[in-house]
Amino acid sequence: MKQKYKICILPLMIMGMLLILTNSCEKDDNKDGEETHTTISDENFYRQLGSTLINCYTDIYNQNLAGKPTGTQNITANGPMGGTVIITGSDSYDNTHGITTTDLVFSMTAVKYTYSYTGSNSKTWVTEVTLTGATTYKGSFSDSYTSVNHQSDNLYIKGSVTYDGVVRNIDMSGKVSINRSTTTSVNIFGHLVTW
Repeated sequence: MKQKYKICILPLMIMGMLLILTNSCEKDDNKDGEETHTTISDENFYRQLGSTLINCYTDIYNQNLAGKPTGTQNITANGPMGGTVIITGSDSYDNTHGITTTDLVFSMTAVKYTYSYTGSNSKTWVTEVTLTGATTYKGSFSDSYTSVNHQSDNLYIKGSVTYDGVVRNIDMSGKVSINRSTTTSVNIFGHLVTW
Protein backbone atom coordinates (compact mmCIF):
# COMPACT_ATOMS: atom_id res chain seq x y z
CA MET A 1 0.00 0.00 0.00
CA LYS A 2 2.86 2.38 0.80
CA GLN A 3 4.42 1.86 -2.65
CA LYS A 4 1.18 2.69 -4.47
CA TYR A 5 0.98 5.93 -2.51
CA LYS A 6 4.57 6.89 -3.45
CA ILE A 7 4.01 6.09 -7.12
CA CYS A 8 0.89 8.31 -7.27
CA ILE A 9 2.61 11.24 -5.51
CA LEU A 10 5.68 11.22 -7.77
CA PRO A 11 3.77 11.94 -11.03
CA LEU A 12 1.78 14.66 -9.25
CA MET A 13 5.00 16.29 -8.03
CA ILE A 14 6.53 16.13 -11.54
CA MET A 15 3.37 17.59 -13.10
CA GLY A 16 3.35 20.39 -10.51
CA MET A 17 7.00 21.26 -11.21
CA LEU A 18 6.35 21.27 -14.98
CA LEU A 19 3.38 23.59 -14.51
CA ILE A 20 5.48 25.99 -12.46
CA LEU A 21 8.25 25.96 -15.08
CA THR A 22 5.96 26.48 -18.06
CA ASN A 23 3.96 29.25 -16.39
CA SER A 24 7.03 31.20 -15.31
CA CYS A 25 8.84 31.07 -18.66
CA GLU A 26 8.63 33.98 -21.08
CA LYS A 27 7.75 32.98 -24.62
CA ASP A 28 9.26 34.68 -27.67
CA ASP A 29 7.56 37.08 -30.07
CA ASN A 30 6.16 35.50 -33.18
CA LYS A 31 7.55 36.21 -36.66
CA ASP A 32 5.33 39.30 -37.15
CA GLY A 33 6.65 40.95 -33.98
CA GLU A 34 3.37 40.39 -32.19
CA GLU A 35 3.52 39.56 -28.50
CA THR A 36 2.65 35.96 -27.61
CA HIS A 37 3.41 35.98 -23.89
CA THR A 38 2.52 37.58 -20.60
CA THR A 39 4.99 40.48 -20.77
CA ILE A 40 5.68 43.20 -23.32
CA SER A 41 9.27 43.10 -24.59
CA ASP A 42 11.49 46.20 -24.48
CA GLU A 43 11.56 46.26 -28.30
CA ASN A 44 7.78 46.42 -28.63
CA PHE A 45 7.30 48.64 -25.58
CA TYR A 46 9.65 51.38 -26.81
CA ARG A 47 8.44 51.04 -30.40
CA GLN A 48 4.87 51.68 -29.24
CA LEU A 49 5.99 54.62 -27.09
CA GLY A 50 7.98 56.05 -30.02
CA SER A 51 5.03 55.70 -32.42
CA THR A 52 2.80 57.41 -29.86
CA LEU A 53 5.21 60.34 -29.43
CA ILE A 54 5.50 60.80 -33.22
CA ASN A 55 1.72 60.78 -33.65
CA CYS A 56 1.27 63.20 -30.74
CA TYR A 57 3.82 65.66 -32.16
CA THR A 58 2.30 65.38 -35.64
CA ASP A 59 -1.18 66.07 -34.23
CA ILE A 60 0.13 69.11 -32.31
CA TYR A 61 1.63 70.45 -35.54
CA ASN A 62 -1.42 69.67 -37.70
CA GLN A 63 -3.96 71.07 -35.24
CA ASN A 64 -2.10 74.33 -34.67
CA LEU A 65 0.07 75.11 -37.72
CA ALA A 66 -0.97 73.14 -40.81
CA GLY A 67 -2.73 75.36 -43.33
CA LYS A 68 -2.03 78.51 -41.29
CA PRO A 69 0.33 81.40 -42.02
CA THR A 70 4.00 80.46 -41.77
CA GLY A 71 6.82 82.45 -40.20
CA THR A 72 7.71 83.13 -36.58
CA GLN A 73 5.45 81.20 -34.21
CA ASN A 74 4.55 81.81 -30.57
CA ILE A 75 1.35 79.93 -29.81
CA THR A 76 -0.14 78.60 -26.60
CA ALA A 77 -2.59 75.80 -27.39
CA ASN A 78 -4.37 72.80 -25.92
CA GLY A 79 -2.72 69.42 -26.33
CA PRO A 80 -4.55 66.99 -28.66
CA MET A 81 -6.26 65.23 -25.70
CA GLY A 82 -5.53 67.59 -22.82
CA GLY A 83 -2.76 69.62 -21.28
CA THR A 84 -1.10 72.65 -22.84
CA VAL A 85 1.67 73.20 -25.35
CA ILE A 86 3.59 76.37 -26.17
CA ILE A 87 4.86 76.31 -29.77
CA THR A 88 7.80 78.61 -30.54
CA GLY A 89 10.19 78.94 -33.47
CA SER A 90 9.49 79.22 -37.17
CA ASP A 91 8.13 77.34 -40.14
CA SER A 92 7.98 77.95 -43.89
CA TYR A 93 6.40 76.47 -46.98
CA ASP A 94 7.93 76.19 -50.46
CA ASN A 95 5.01 76.44 -52.92
CA THR A 96 7.12 75.35 -55.89
CA HIS A 97 8.18 72.03 -54.38
CA GLY A 98 5.43 71.53 -51.76
CA ILE A 99 7.96 71.31 -48.92
CA THR A 100 7.31 72.43 -45.34
CA THR A 101 10.36 73.29 -43.23
CA THR A 102 10.14 73.61 -39.46
CA ASP A 103 12.43 74.78 -36.67
CA LEU A 104 10.06 74.56 -33.72
CA VAL A 105 10.03 73.73 -30.03
CA PHE A 106 6.98 72.23 -28.34
CA SER A 107 7.01 73.02 -24.60
CA MET A 108 4.43 70.62 -23.19
CA THR A 109 2.73 70.59 -19.80
CA ALA A 110 0.68 67.48 -18.96
CA VAL A 111 -0.09 66.81 -22.65
CA LYS A 112 -2.24 63.70 -22.85
CA TYR A 113 -2.27 61.37 -25.84
CA THR A 114 -3.66 57.94 -26.71
CA TYR A 115 -2.58 55.93 -29.73
CA SER A 116 -4.01 52.58 -30.87
CA TYR A 117 -2.57 50.14 -33.39
CA THR A 118 -4.04 46.82 -34.53
CA GLY A 119 -1.49 44.18 -35.52
CA SER A 120 -1.67 41.53 -38.22
CA ASN A 121 -3.26 39.11 -35.73
CA SER A 122 -6.16 41.59 -35.12
CA LYS A 123 -5.00 42.27 -31.55
CA THR A 124 -4.70 45.91 -30.56
CA TRP A 125 -1.91 47.86 -28.90
CA VAL A 126 -3.09 50.85 -26.86
CA THR A 127 -0.58 53.41 -25.59
CA GLU A 128 -1.67 56.19 -23.24
CA VAL A 129 0.83 58.84 -22.15
CA THR A 130 1.07 62.18 -20.39
CA LEU A 131 4.05 64.26 -21.54
CA THR A 132 5.80 67.17 -19.83
CA GLY A 133 8.90 68.81 -21.24
CA ALA A 134 10.24 70.46 -24.39
CA THR A 135 10.95 68.72 -27.71
CA THR A 136 12.04 69.94 -31.12
CA TYR A 137 10.04 69.55 -34.31
CA LYS A 138 12.83 70.29 -36.75
CA GLY A 139 13.31 69.35 -40.40
CA SER A 140 11.32 69.24 -43.60
CA PHE A 141 8.56 67.14 -45.12
CA SER A 142 6.23 66.90 -48.11
CA ASP A 143 3.67 64.45 -49.45
CA SER A 144 6.49 62.19 -50.68
CA TYR A 145 9.18 62.35 -47.99
CA THR A 146 9.95 63.15 -44.35
CA SER A 147 13.19 64.26 -42.72
CA VAL A 148 12.25 65.42 -39.22
CA ASN A 149 13.83 65.03 -35.80
CA HIS A 150 12.51 65.45 -32.28
CA GLN A 151 15.07 65.98 -29.53
CA SER A 152 14.35 66.38 -25.85
CA ASP A 153 16.95 66.66 -23.09
CA ASN A 154 14.43 65.97 -20.32
CA LEU A 155 11.03 64.62 -21.34
CA TYR A 156 8.79 63.24 -18.60
CA ILE A 157 6.63 60.33 -19.80
CA LYS A 158 3.96 58.80 -17.61
CA GLY A 159 1.59 56.18 -18.96
CA SER A 160 1.20 52.63 -20.19
CA VAL A 161 1.28 50.28 -23.14
CA THR A 162 -1.44 47.61 -23.22
CA TYR A 163 -1.54 44.54 -25.46
CA ASP A 164 -3.91 41.57 -25.21
CA GLY A 165 -4.72 42.34 -21.57
CA VAL A 166 -1.05 42.80 -20.58
CA VAL A 167 -0.06 46.26 -19.28
CA ARG A 168 3.43 47.73 -18.97
CA ASN A 169 3.76 51.12 -17.24
CA ILE A 170 6.26 53.95 -17.53
CA ASP A 171 6.88 56.86 -15.16
CA MET A 172 10.29 58.31 -16.07
CA SER A 173 12.08 61.34 -17.42
CA GLY A 174 15.23 61.74 -19.45
CA LYS A 175 16.65 62.17 -22.93
CA VAL A 176 14.53 61.26 -25.95
CA SER A 177 15.75 61.35 -29.56
CA ILE A 178 13.60 60.56 -32.59
CA ASN A 179 14.84 60.75 -36.20
CA ARG A 180 12.33 60.20 -38.99
CA SER A 181 13.30 59.71 -42.64
CA THR A 182 13.19 56.56 -44.80
CA THR A 183 13.56 54.71 -41.50
CA THR A 184 12.58 55.78 -38.00
CA SER A 185 15.04 55.65 -35.12
CA VAL A 186 13.78 56.19 -31.57
CA ASN A 187 15.95 56.39 -28.47
CA ILE A 188 13.90 56.72 -25.26
CA PHE A 189 15.95 56.89 -22.07
CA GLY A 190 18.76 54.85 -23.68
CA HIS A 191 16.50 52.22 -25.30
CA LEU A 192 17.03 52.31 -29.09
CA VAL A 193 14.51 50.89 -31.59
CA THR A 194 14.34 51.33 -35.36
CA TRP A 195 11.84 50.45 -38.04
